Amino acid sequence: MNMTEKQNALFSEWKKKEPGLVTDGVIDEQQYLKAPVRICFLLKEVNGGEDWDLCDFVRKGGRAQTWNNISRWVYGIYHSGRDIPWTDLQDIDNAFRQDYLQSICVVNVKKRSGKSEADNGLVYRAGERYRDQLRKQLEIYDPQVLICCGTADSYFDFITEFEDPQWQTTSRGIWYVREPTGRLVISYAHPEARARDNLLYYGLIDAYREIIYGKGLPASYTHLRAHETLMHLVCR
Repeated sequence: MNMTEKQNALFSEWKKKEPGLVTDGVIDEQQYLKAPVRICFLLKEVNGGEDWDLCDFVRKGGRAQTWNNISRWVYGIYHSGRDIPWTDLQDIDNAFRQDYLQSICVVNVKKRSGKSEADNGLVYRAGERYRDQLRKQLEIYDPQVLICCGTADSYFDFITEFEDPQWQTTSRGIWYVREPTGRLVISYAHPEARARDNLLYYGLIDAYREIIYGKGLPASYTHLRAHETLMHLVCR
């Protein structure tokens, strides 16, 4: 079976235990496998309805409030070897989102719809309850980079197969782990965190560049230090 078929089989069994769950996963398998980096975003939950497919929604561009930032982050990681001024990313549209969201995976810890602001306790308990299914889901996608958007506790407590994560931090305070497989796991803010979009963007991309290329960032990149305020983010 290919990746999509394995994903569908997993959810077919999962729905027997959890009717009405909202499915998620790889948006476009071929685009994901051809991407410069296989990226998966581990989110908390969707907001609204039951028994629908998040992948279909994201394929069409999703909603700007969440998916503008995620598409920017994907763009920045794919082009991490060069500086990108905010003027190139400030105003993006549905076509941009569609272009850059096709090649990712999106996994929610909690597969049932929540409210406008996630209940972190419920999300955490969903990770505990469905740890086996969530682990199998990530095994199917085998991402090279996993960005935990307010979900690192669920991932490291329940989902990953590896114990005793060796946490490291970038010079600006972004926490990450290199798993034995080589997978990079970054603990980061939710894309709708209460912070300016440019701070969220450069906070993540600066951290990724430092992790991948080391601290020797180009001199033209030093103006991004303003995003140090991200260490004080209040995440949804």
